[in-house]
Amino acid sequence: MLNWLSHIPRFEFAGPWWLLLLPVLACFAWFKVRREQQGNPGILFPDLERLKASGFEVRRWQRLLPRWLRWSALVLSVLALAEPRLLFHQTEAEARGIDVMLALDISESMMQRDFTGKSRLDATREVARSFVLRRSNDRIGLVVFRGEGYTQCPLTLDHGVLAMLIDHLSPVVIRDEGTAIGTAILIAANRLKASESSNRAIILVTDGENNAGEVGPATAAGLAANNGIRIYVINTGFKTVEDRLELSAQSGSNAVTDGESLQGIARTTGGRYFRVDDAAGLDKTIRIIDQQEKSRHSGPVIEQRSELFFALLLVAVVLLLIEVILSHTRLLRIP
Repeated sequence: MLNWLSHIPRFEFAGPWWLLLLPVLACFAWFKVRREQQGNPGILFPDLERLKASGFEVRRWQRLLPRWLRWSALVLSVLALAEPRLLFHQTEAEARGIDVMLALDISESMMQRDFTGKSRLDATREVARSFVLRRSNDRIGLVVFRGEGYTQCPLTLDHGVLAMLIDHLSPVVIRDEGTAIGTAILIAANRLKASESSNRAIILVTDGENNAGEVGPATAAGLAANNGIRIYVINTGFKTVEDRLELSAQSGSNAVTDGESLQGIARTTGGRYFRVDDAAGLDKTIRIIDQQEKSRHSGPVIEQRSELFFALLLVAVVLLLIEVILSHTRLLRIP
């Protein structure tokens, strides 16, 4: 709870002495209203009822609208002079972001519907999309693999486009059969090697063993570790021995989950290994990784300021323009 409250932006004024003008404006407005209530001499026009019937009469709120616009603009101008700003407290990692490559298995076995009616790929798409949209300050990229792998999206801050690409993932984009885990790790690691960020990680989601590609997972993991890249491995393998045997009979060795090899990948790079059996477990795992990456690189607290001077001044000018236009057209007053 306290951690959530610490992320609420704080409001402050750089020149608070300008706010002393607000009581002055309030006194002047009160004096003006008081004077109007006492009555002012004016010119009386004959046959006012005929003018009202012709549509010259306006409602009370319409008569007061120009005045409200004018006073609102004055108040906003005073607030702008006080230089208000929002202060955001962020850790170094939250402010600068972390570079993350998602490496997602799209092999045929990922189409098995053993995640409470959803296929493993469907569940992976949902949690990956949620992860991407949660980490607004991070550059995130996407590698997909089957019998071979390729970069679906390089590191980017355009999370909307990345989420759309994740939504349209399908095994048909790669024809080669098999599961090239080592190739996927190598491609993702090469993308991160070019990054200037010191915080880099790969999230690997797969349900099979490496049985394709020219690079083994252990070799690729070693290269990633040498470059300071952590790998979080999520094994979306089979829930029961029966499921495993049944699919193995249909798909051959592609359906075998090599848990020890996947654990070795995580251990070599300083990441973590997770075994999930359903969509809820997959979502929980992604959230654990999300929080672990934030806490790992919490670093010093950085204070960021967002100035509101020009925004308030622009609104004040717009209100004055509207007041001038209305006062000289629809709400024109006859002296």
